[in-house]
Amino acid sequence: MPQRDHHDIVKDILDIVYTTQPLFITRRSQTSIGHEAKLTHPQTVKYLEGLVDIGLLIFTEFKPYRYYELTMKGRRCLQLFSELEEDLRPVVRE
Repeated sequence: MPQRDHHDIVKDILDIVYTTQPLFITRRSQTSIGHEAKLTHPQTVKYLEGLVDIGLLIFTEFKPYRYYELTMKGRRCLQLFSELEEDLRPVVRE
């Protein structure tokens, strides 16, 4: 598996939080995000703190649980990542 760069990891994290299935709509714990994104604990903490600092995620504490939720800015960023991927996709000519 090729190495991921910073942007790929950020996109993966935002996508994981965005696609969370109902029960806790758009809320994910730090552990579940790190596990699904295939990150170590220190990497998970670093990325989540950074995404909270720039306003893409918010940290919500609902005792005894802690969750990360996607902000509107985070949704927009995820949309832009998708648009970039679409624009960079090679054109298939017949």
